[in-house]
Amino acid sequence: MESFNDFIVNLGPWLQGLLEGIGLPEVWARVIVLGVGGIGLAIVPLVAVIFLIWAERKIVARMQDRIGPNNSGPYPGPYAILQTFADAIKMLTKEDVVPAAADRWVFNVAPIVILTVAVLIWAVIPLGKGITGADLSIGIFYVLSLGSGGSVALLMAGWGSNNKYALLGALRAIAQLISYEVPQVLAVMAVVMVAGSFSMQEITAAQSIPFLFAMPVTALLFFVASLAEVGRLPFDLVEADSEIVAGYFVEYSGMKFGQFYLSEFMNSFALSVITATLFLGGWQGPFLDAIPLLGSLWLLLKALLVFFVFMWLRGTMPRLRIDQMLGFNWKFLVPVALLNICVVALVGKAVPPDADPWTRAGALLGANILLALVVLGALALAGRLARRRAAQMEEASMA
Repeated sequence: MESFNDFIVNLGPWLQGLLEGIGLPEVWARVIVLGVGGIGLAIVPLVAVIFLIWAERKIVARMQDRIGPNNSGPYPGPYAILQTFADAIKMLTKEDVVPAAADRWVFNVAPIVILTVAVLIWAVIPLGKGITGADLSIGIFYVLSLGSGGSVALLMAGWGSNNKYALLGALRAIAQLISYEVPQVLAVMAVVMVAGSFSMQEITAAQSIPFLFAMPVTALLFFVASLAEVGRLPFDLVEADSEIVAGYFVEYSGMKFGQFYLSEFMNSFALSVITATLFLGGWQGPFLDAIPLLGSLWLLLKALLVFFVFMWLRGTMPRLRIDQMLGFNWKFLVPVALLNICVVALVGKAVPPDADPWTRAGALLGANILLALVVLGALALAGRLARRRAAQMEEASMA
């Protein structure tokens, strides 16, 4: 099993040596190896999303006690396993409609850009011990920077459609993404401060104790901001059907609509894997020394656990209003994220970097618990003052 893991890790150099051995120039051999690796990495989320869509339909249907997705008859296969494939075929064969007044170039390029960004994220995600497309020293910064590419694609879709509902959805999407990127980046900064590196492999290796147990407040901040980044409930104002029809992609049909739908699920799964990497130890787990390939299985199980929480919230939470969503971010999440950065910095100064991992984790956990108590106390006090003001206004109106 160890030799098989070494083969997976060294597959790229082996293939490049094979191509050079048959007389191919080094540059072209390297290009072919990078192309094969890129295709392999792109296949991982594309295949996973097919089954995640099916799983979400089944699980959310169970939560909401809906019959359809759980009892769709023998046509889509046992347990409706072929329903997603049928939907993909339907989208591929549907007519591609472009509005007459749309900006054709911008309209057609937007779905390509958003799907490309969703695939590029996987280039730096460590899928196992030593198994990474590109172990960049700024890996997590690379992931965060790609969020701006997704924002541009949403704006292109809304503007290029030349539709007031699409443009409104795009502007709301930009407001939401830019707002929630702030606490997300601050949460990632706290992780980087503790791990001492931007590399996702090194962040994983630094978690002898998963950061979820040492920094639960940071993990919660990142998780909530990630929900808003991918537009999942209760933050799906980007495509609020009851208000703006379907948001920025209201004019898209066929496979172009499918690209937006696919990118949403790919981003959700990618953020599940990133959350597992940053806070659950990534590929680390039991029996890894004996069977190194188990690292990929541990990462998959942790990512599926996070994705299940995504589905759970989608099946049970109501949608927020746009003012509530933005107010929650700027008035609550951002201040808490800034306080959290200060707390992590103080603990980093108080506890030396070479201290025992359990001592360091205990200090971080204690500081996080203290921060949580302070925040809850401030919320309770603010609620009490608000109720008192409301009572005074009611008494004044009755007098």
